[in-house]
Amino acid sequence: MSKKKRRILIIAVTLAVLVAASVALYIYIDKEKRVYKECSVEAGTPVSASDFVRFKRDKKSAAFQYGTSAYDVSVPGEYPVTIQLGKKTYDSKLIVTDTIAPVLSAAPKTTMYGQTIPAEDFIVTMDDQTACTVEFATEPDYEHVGLQDITLTCRDLGGNVASATTQLRVIGIYPEITMEAGSKRPEADSFAFGEKEAALLTPLSDIKMDEPGDYTVSFSVDGIRYDSILHLQDTTPPRATGVDYEGFACYPKTAEELVDGLTDATPVTVEFVEDPKFDEPGERDVQIRLTDQGGNADIVTSHINLIADEEPPVISGAKDISVITGQAIAYKDHVSVTDNADPDITYTVDNSAVDNNAEGTYKVTYSATDKAGNTASVEITVTVVYRPYTEEDVWELCDKILDQIINDNMSEKEKVEAIFNWVDWSIKYQGHAEKVSWIQGAYDGLKNRIGDCFTIASTCHALYTRAGFETFMIERYPITYAQHFWNAVKIDGVWYHCDALTKDDGTRFFMWDSQKLKTYSDSHRGYHYYDADRYDVKIP
Repeated sequence: MSKKKRRILIIAVTLAVLVAASVALYIYIDKEKRVYKECSVEAGTPVSASDFVRFKRDKKSAAFQYGTSAYDVSVPGEYPVTIQLGKKTYDSKLIVTDTIAPVLSAAPKTTMYGQTIPAEDFIVTMDDQTACTVEFATEPDYEHVGLQDITLTCRDLGGNVASATTQLRVIGIYPEITMEAGSKRPEADSFAFGEKEAALLTPLSDIKMDEPGDYTVSFSVDGIRYDSILHLQDTTPPRATGVDYEGFACYPKTAEELVDGLTDATPVTVEFVEDPKFDEPGERDVQIRLTDQGGNADIVTSHINLIADEEPPVISGAKDISVITGQAIAYKDHVSVTDNADPDITYTVDNSAVDNNAEGTYKVTYSATDKAGNTASVEITVTVVYRPYTEEDVWELCDKILDQIINDNMSEKEKVEAIFNWVDWSIKYQGHAEKVSWIQGAYDGLKNRIGDCFTIASTCHALYTRAGFETFMIERYPITYAQHFWNAVKIDGVWYHCDALTKDDGTRFFMWDSQKLKTYSDSHRGYHYYDADRYDVKIP
């Protein structure tokens, strides 16, 4: 072999060895040196795939293999990761350590008596890269009124510990109290037992002690509002006793009427346990359930003895009536009905046969039936007679009188008094006159100048009305010894009693109020007694 060929062979072998060595070195570096076996960081430090590769040329292309590298740098521990370099992957490990203790600060807190506060609520700031737990070094005494020192301990996930101190103030106000409904109203110190300077913001008089519920009672301490809750509860059942009742069948009683001495702090519902069958005569016990607003219940027993009602009602005051044609008929004046058992008995009037526009004699029937079915009836006669004069005849007579006794320059009082005096002085009193209608009475008074109290009152009524005054006639009631009539007149906006029949002793009843009239009547056999409810107008 020539020297030249030998040199070429040596160079080729050398190159082959160098290539093989380079390949071996590359393989070694690729597997052992391109990616670190592990990477250690302090908790909270951001980490990227480039932190795991050795060579600068690999850092730009390094990436975590998708789905294979899950770690949390805020939680200490070891996390397997997979690094992607081109088409190749490399296994490594992330080690997260926590060696730095938390940094924290705390602020004082205030609470009401017995009301706890979580340790975390005292913390103002807490700086750490990992999750921390806070607890009291010693649990506070929430039933110790006043100030106390508080030490808080903060521990992170690495086991590092820090502490802070502050204060807790316990206000001497109960967050809530419970009382029974119906109890005596609490005082302010029932809530604020340990705070003499606590200012009450809620009127305690607003609390309805007989109504269960929750009531907020507020106080101010050092300008801060504190709310206490009054739980007003009802746990006591109602109390009552049963009664012995004797009455008539067919007249039901309410459950409330068959118990005595009912007491409870709240409203009570009273009801029969079963139907007492009030329509059936006989003796039996009935059970009555008492239930208060709080749902508390009790049952009492009463005894009833029901007697059959066989007595009919009694109709009183119905009498024959005489009217002139066209006059309205007051069928119910002075008529009443009573019953031995039925307190709400009423009567009906069958006047269907009456024609008050035609002369004649007609029958009218009053009937009443009690709840037991007992019936009573009374029949009267209504006589309708022809009236030879009209209302216009009365007005014509009035106008002649009024033209003589009043004028436009007179006050209302002067006009009424002039009419009052004319009737008093012009109509001669006689003991009896027909009382068919006020028109008849007024016509007789104006035309004949003679008649009784009905004639006088009717004449006044006609003259007052024609003169433009509001007026109505009043009848004595109850009728003590005879009928009597007088007038009510509105003068200058006020109603007065006016009776133009002067008494023998000289008493004149002009512009009397109701109290003065009653005082006089009390000492004069009820002379002007009347039933005010029968009239739409109330006279002062």
